[in-house]
Amino acid sequence: MSTTVHESSSVKEYFKALYDGIYTTAKGMWITFRYVWAVKPASIEYPEVREVLPERARMRLFNDAQNCISCTQCAMACPVDCIYIASEKLPEGAEIKKTSNGQPIRLKLTQFTIDTSLCCYCGLCTTVCPTECLTHSHDYEFSQYTIDAMKYDYLAPDVVAWRDRIVKA
Repeated sequence: MSTTVHESSSVKEYFKALYDGIYTTAKGMWITFRYVWAVKPASIEYPEVREVLPERARMRLFNDAQNCISCTQCAMACPVDCIYIASEKLPEGAEIKKTSNGQPIRLKLTQFTIDTSLCCYCGLCTTVCPTECLTHSHDYEFSQYTIDAMKYDYLAPDVVAWRDRIVKA
């Protein structure tokens, strides 16, 4: 008698497994067919259509070198040491310019280079900047063929042109 009870439960389990298999397959196919015949596409057609980035997205670093006071706080805060800054004192009696937030610029910035191949985009450098000249831009298309090309000297003429385009936008 115990054999018949066991056989009926195994038959019940067999039909339940069969039902579950058919049901989950039908459910998966329903989801697939919804996307096949849907009006809204499942993906965007990059680069023709670009996704709207979040306001606080951390993309390529942007330095407004005209507002940099050469304090090197960003370089000291960087956990991977990808920011290289060099400066020199202004000559005696030189006119002291001010940043956009009113801080005096007492050092002349001679080098401001960021190696984006090392950067981990943590944002620590942007939070310590007293003049807020170092920020994350919304430019995420900056791939290069060589690692050396990933070093951006923010005082170089080609980067100055890119920087001016970002400031005006």
